[in-house]
Amino acid sequence: MKNSVDQGLVAQILAVISASFFLQVATAAELYRYQDANGQWVFGDKKSLSNHSKGIKPAVEKIIINDSRKKKDKPELVYIKEKEIAEDHATTWQLTNPLPVPIQHWLSVKGEKRFFTSVLAQPLADISISPKDYQLSDSIKVEHFYLLGEPIKRPQRSVIPPPYSKNKRFLISQGFNGQFTHTGQGNRYALDIAMPVGEKVLAVKAGVIADARDDFSIGGAANYFLDKANHVTVMHDDGSYAIYAHILYGSLDVEIGQRVDVGQVLARIGSTGYSTGPHLHFVMRYNSGKGVYSMPFKFMTEQGAKTPKQGTYYRGVDKK
Repeated sequence: MKNSVDQGLVAQILAVISASFFLQVATAAELYRYQDANGQWVFGDKKSLSNHSKGIKPAVEKIIINDSRKKKDKPELVYIKEKEIAEDHATTWQLTNPLPVPIQHWLSVKGEKRFFTSVLAQPLADISISPKDYQLSDSIKVEHFYLLGEPIKRPQRSVIPPPYSKNKRFLISQGFNGQFTHTGQGNRYALDIAMPVGEKVLAVKAGVIADARDDFSIGGAANYFLDKANHVTVMHDDGSYAIYAHILYGSLDVEIGQRVDVGQVLARIGSTGYSTGPHLHFVMRYNSGKGVYSMPFKFMTEQGAKTPKQGTYYRGVDKK
């Protein structure tokens, strides 16, 4: 369970974590909003609103947003002090996994640019280890990160149905290697699909709900919103997983640990988190053992399997 770790992995893994939807950024912020020509509220900071309004000077209102969402259970490192017979105190590290899927814990000494171990944890399992196992003192400070899934080889390219209803037709507004946000190994093969608020989001592959939340109600282009995207994560049977992000507040149709089938409704389209309009951010990933990578895929279409391209419309197909 304990693996030696190459020194160069820390930067690679941190880059993926910082690009994910689980990055912790801020719980409160001073932001601004205005109503556009359609009467819709636009949220952001001064820079993002200036770019979005394109020279128009609407009545801008300053607001304070507090993130009052309930804290979710997530994998973490817990320090446990144990009193020994000799009145000395020994430290045990407890690595928790409250998720219904395997994860890979990564540990590094705080301030050092290398991991000294990774530990694989099974679903809903806690693991106890000691600093002495790594010739480290009890007082050492450790940084903890985790990646979803067991380390696997890159799965074969999937051919999947679009994540929406049959005969619905929607635009790929940002494709693979999109320059706006689809950069880095974790999002290189992500798609943004422009869809109206309330449209159904469907599972493209069968699997288990590994993570989900729908308790944030707004979105904008300010950094404050980076960790606020409502989302569903489905762990597939081949060890890969898919993230469906920016879903509508209160629209989840599934719960963590639930088994879902292809074509099952997961949630509804919204514009929560770092977003300037209603759309679905969709990406498939896997844990390589040295970091998380996004995976290219093809859409099932009436003309056969097609690599989705930015600026192109695709029609939903029968999921059977």
